[in-house]
Amino acid sequence: MRKCLGAALVVGLVSVSAFAEDATDVFGFQKFFKTKEGSYSWDSRHWADGNARLFDDWAGDAQDPTQWTDDRSSDGGGFYVDGAGVMQMKANSPRFHINGQQSWAEHKQKFLNVEYTGFFKRDALGGENYGGMVVGVRSGALGHGSGGGDDCDAHTYYARFRNDGKWDFEKEWKHPGSYYRSGSGVGHQDPLWGGAVLPVDKWIGMKYVVYNKDASTVRLEVYIDSTTNATPPGKWELVGVAEDSGQDWSGASGGAATIDGCSYSDAKAAILQEGDAVVMRSDNDHPYYKFVSVREIDPTALFEKGEDGPSSSSSAQGGVSSSSGGEASTTAIRRTYRPSMENVPVRHFDLLGRPAEKDVPQRIYKK
Repeated sequence: MRKCLGAALVVGLVSVSAFAEDATDVFGFQKFFKTKEGSYSWDSRHWADGNARLFDDWAGDAQDPTQWTDDRSSDGGGFYVDGAGVMQMKANSPRFHINGQQSWAEHKQKFLNVEYTGFFKRDALGGENYGGMVVGVRSGALGHGSGGGDDCDAHTYYARFRNDGKWDFEKEWKHPGSYYRSGSGVGHQDPLWGGAVLPVDKWIGMKYVVYNKDASTVRLEVYIDSTTNATPPGKWELVGVAEDSGQDWSGASGGAATIDGCSYSDAKAAILQEGDAVVMRSDNDHPYYKFVSVREIDPTALFEKGEDGPSSSSSAQGGVSSSSGGEASTTAIRRTYRPSMENVPVRHFDLLGRPAEKDVPQRIYKK
């Protein structure tokens, strides 16, 4: 729980005050940025309420205290919650929206600067290559081919740990057009598992941070926990970063420069505006999720040394911080760097989630 005196604390919904904030989330996993004052957060604690259930056919989860859960799957398969904290995507085209603008929800939240944390497990080989652990932010709730929606309202940045073993960021302006980039640049997808596919039956963590760096530039950062099997506080390693200032990264199919039929036309423009929903999706597979949290953050407020415990020391090497002081004695971890856009190494992991020998990543978050 947060150390927020005078704030209303409700399972799954937290109103943030100006008082001290825990450096770990409700599941014990490390936060990188502080929560925006006055915002509302979403987490999946209600998946562990002891009530197994399936919700489908455009329904929400009646047990979600925020009432933000929104099934936007097209085939009615829905989502199964086991009551012990795990959700499985059952639809063939699952679209799990955390929609902070549900008309009937007591509290509303727009998502602009976001820190997403969650753990994913692939249930079997198969599914579309572009599926897997796919998380989108800044989306319009009805902008992805949903009934009564508007395809021009899609405007989403995705981070993807793909079934084919690659990773990328995907930018979408008008549904269903999109284009991608990775550490190798626009139009590239880098290997994440040393050339192998996304492993089966393994809990993989993603931390995805998106924020406006300034008035014209969006920054995306994605991290992986491939070694702890979803054990708090996690061991987060940088996968890649990207910055979009509207110069070279299109959000249209094939990297096209323009978009037709919308009030906007520049497909390369940065998606600077807030969205209604955070999206988790895949295609033709049935993965599991747990320990999910979504927070609106203050991108100017990092957790620093001395807040809720000591931190590991670090030294910058090539724009990426690496540990130099051994294992920290507590679960509080310090995020002290801004990776540069140059010399950010491509990460490779083997099927056990270990760094490939040829490219050992520098661990930047440690117990």
